[in-house]
Amino acid sequence: MRVMIIADLHANLAALRALPDADAVICAGDIVGFGPDCGAVIEMLQARDAACVRGDEDDAIARTVAHPAPLSLANATDEIRRRTETLLTAKQLRWLKSLPPELEVSFDGVRIGITHAYPGDYTRYIKPTEDEISRIGRAFPHCDLVVVGHTHRQGSWQGRCRIINPGSVGLPQRAGYASYAMLEKSEVTFGQARYDPRETLEALSQLGLSEEALAECNRELTMGSSRPYDRLAHAR
Repeated sequence: MRVMIIADLHANLAALRALPDADAVICAGDIVGFGPDCGAVIEMLQARDAACVRGDEDDAIARTVAHPAPLSLANATDEIRRRTETLLTAKQLRWLKSLPPELEVSFDGVRIGITHAYPGDYTRYIKPTEDEISRIGRAFPHCDLVVVGHTHRQGSWQGRCRIINPGSVGLPQRAGYASYAMLEKSEVTFGQARYDPRETLEALSQLGLSEEALAECNRELTMGSSRPYDRLAHAR
């Protein structure tokens, strides 16, 4: 069985469509936010019966919580959160709100824990330190593998269990290359799928965003995501 592991889709349908085929999908949150295709991305995950957790952007939109955001996207955060609330149907909003903050699933005998940023914290940027790796492992004592997201950085760390970050699909560090991981026969490999961010930018331009917000999104999509570990702004 091939299990696609993804995170931080950020409502980018063009990037999601570029990913390779898999038998099952795990998503570590931030399904919406910063992108134009919130409803279509949710529908695609639902069609695949993906195992998803709720990220900070999902939580901000579904529960109207002002989670902090990167300074580099301060204008886009506020504007796209408000726009997304109007674009999603009541049923889609209920689905986002129903997603758990943490989840455990099994595939081919591999027990997998899933959380967006850090157990119990939607917005914590993991550096990661040895202490953080140890704490994540203890939060999922029965798991062989733990999946995290939020930083948009691909990575793998070994503690009590293996911890991986598949990187971001919708706002990847390498512009135009949607990041993912694949689990097959207990082995994890990392990959990047080429897509054209111009399609996403064109869709964003139709949302009625300010020039400042569009410029921030353009920078992230064409120059690569610059997720900080500590530089955050509080959404208004």
